[in-house]
Amino acid sequence: MTSNRKINWITIIVARGKGEKAASVFREHHQELLLITRGHGTASSAIRDCLGFDEPEKDLVIGIVEEAATRRLLSALHETLELEKPGYGIVFTIPLSGISAAASSILETAPAAGDMPTSTDYHKEDRSMSDTIRYELIAAVINTDLSAPIMEAARNAGCKGGTLVKAREALADDSKKLFGLTLSSEKEILLILVPFTDKQAVLKSICETVLKETGEHAIAFSLPVDEVAGLSTLEK
Repeated sequence: MTSNRKINWITIIVARGKGEKAASVFREHHQELLLITRGHGTASSAIRDCLGFDEPEKDLVIGIVEEAATRRLLSALHETLELEKPGYGIVFTIPLSGISAAASSILETAPAAGDMPTSTDYHKEDRSMSDTIRYELIAAVINTDLSAPIMEAARNAGCKGGTLVKAREALADDSKKLFGLTLSSEKEILLILVPFTDKQAVLKSICETVLKETGEHAIAFSLPVDEVAGLSTLEK
């Protein structure tokens, strides 16, 4: 990083088709939007019914924002996406330890936090949770056929649900074969947001399930989350 400014990575997970609505909030606040990608929710049908989800297809909107502007952007996202309503989406931020000069220069074009559009503070229940409960983002790289048993194990450890993102193994040797059949390099990245107190149990359940199903050790890690909005219904 070329300065002492603090930068946050922000992720919004909403129903398929709502990603552009979230992106419009970024543009309105002159914040840098990196990408919109597709995901697949993993919550059980019972949990989806409870939270009001009609179907599990998701949009993931990812961007970067200066720490000074984070609360204001979260407030606008919370209001625009109606995150106080069950099943409308989740927003969280992760602090970055460094960014490239090019990314830093893009952020410099954004107006100062005090010059951005005003918005009501995001829902008090979500804000108090974010202030008092520490969250972690768990990410696990898994084979495409393992999502069901892994999520079942994670739920047994206290997880309510997660999001799957399609991926492909980099530098994979597509010539690898088993009994004459080419092995697929297709993978899925499982993203789960959990309270800090549940992190170890969920990570352990993922690793044990992967080892049981494949005989191999899992590739999984966790990241500290700064701010959270849209999780109140999952905590009740």
